[in-house]
Amino acid sequence: MVISSNALAYIDVINKYLALLAAGDMPGVVSLFSPQGMVNSPFLGVQPAEAFFEQLKAATRRSVLEDPEVFVSAAGSRRASVCFTYQWELADGSHVSFRCVDIFDFDEQGLIATMTIIYDTAPIRAEVGDKYRRAETH
Repeated sequence: MVISSNALAYIDVINKYLALLAAGDMPGVVSLFSPQGMVNSPFLGVQPAEAFFEQLKAATRRSVLEDPEVFVSAAGSRRASVCFTYQWELADGSHVSFRCVDIFDFDEQGLIATMTIIYDTAPIRAEVGDKYRRAETH
């Protein structure tokens, strides 16, 4: 097992990400990404981090992140992840709660190069529907 010498830095970035996301500070969240940073989302596909977080902000009234647990790669790669429960209040006042994992791949400078979001979309799609799209049109 080879843990990256940057593991503590990755954990720090992920903890900042969680705090900024919960605060709704999307410019702060985006500042943790490289200029070419990308997000792979089950709902929105692959897109630049700034575009993804703008859409998330438009679709969100409030976010609460519960029970986060951060993991770092044991293979020595520039990868870490966090598992948490996302309590999401959408812009229209509806609520959704789900457990998810965000996987972070870091660049050589310790910025987030890509973030892949993983969760079971089946129960969430029934509740959320296409509210991202509606948020874009308002």
